[in-house]
Amino acid sequence: MKRTIAVLLMLVLTLGLFACLSSCGNKDKGGAPAADDKVYTFTLSMHDPKTTANAVYIQSWIDSIDKATNGHVKITLYDNATLSAATDIGDNVKSAAVDIGWLYTSYYAGQFPLSDVINMPMQGFGDPVVSTEVLWALAEKYPQVEKEWGDFKLLMLYGNPGMILCSAEKPIQGIDDLKGMTIRCPSGAITDVLNAWGASPVTMAPPDLYEAIEKKNINGYIFEPAGICNFSLQEITSYYTDYPLYDGPFALIMNKAQWDSLPKEYQDIIDGLSGKAASLGAANAFAADVAAKREVITAAGGQFVELPAASVAEMQTAADSYAETWISKMSKDGFDAAAYLADAKAFAAQFGK
Repeated sequence: MKRTIAVLLMLVLTLGLFACLSSCGNKDKGGAPAADDKVYTFTLSMHDPKTTANAVYIQSWIDSIDKATNGHVKITLYDNATLSAATDIGDNVKSAAVDIGWLYTSYYAGQFPLSDVINMPMQGFGDPVVSTEVLWALAEKYPQVEKEWGDFKLLMLYGNPGMILCSAEKPIQGIDDLKGMTIRCPSGAITDVLNAWGASPVTMAPPDLYEAIEKKNINGYIFEPAGICNFSLQEITSYYTDYPLYDGPFALIMNKAQWDSLPKEYQDIIDGLSGKAASLGAANAFAADVAAKREVITAAGGQFVELPAASVAEMQTAADSYAETWISKMSKDGFDAAAYLADAKAFAAQFGK
């Protein structure tokens, strides 16, 4: 209860920060002095529905930019993947088919490996606010993190809530339960680890999950509680293993040419409303939503089941093996991947306190 209240308070304070920042320097017309007479219009694509906490938060960010620029920067949010599929958002932003995109790195295996450090199962990452702090602490210490986003203007970078195992017909409480099951997951580390646990991983975007479960094309999936309810999956899911395996990074990215088209005055305003503070606000919105959605899941008849200590230890072996493989793969061109992962885990422990 204390955690939920704290998260909600942080969300209120963050939204208040948007309001404060958007009014800073306002003159007679309630916004920033016009850099020129032009109105700059941009599209923003998300794969979540507009009613979700993430979309509501992003819309508040859009509104704050509109106010702070006195209506000279207009961003239109397209939700529910109507403008771009989640798996295409990176390419579409790069080509300017979409101006701004909400990108989930797990759909882009190998493209953002340093940001994906929080994506490694059972390495201490399972809280969105903590993982967001970890990402920004790593970016401050390691310039390679910012470099891997070099194709875009990076506006936000934050972690999602802890991803859990979910199943339709039987609870998952260890490797024996996973053997032979077809489990939907994003791509990336969890794919290899699921294989090691004896399951058959299938990569699938959230909007396709409901039908896949109904038709029994999959036996279960990996998702976080807010996302489960965003796509009504609590209606057809019975069991939820109450153990956070990892977090996935979300990034709000903008086409570089479109960003460069803005006068510096407007770039400065958007920068002031973005970055670490905005990312932490998004993470807090995510966390607050999880607390509410767990209640929705329980009300729908879903059962949260424990992962016994013996199962955690057995599953940890395969997860640690993947981490060692990741270190070996990333240790090139003088980059100390072991130190990087150690720093990430140390930051998680620090901010987790």
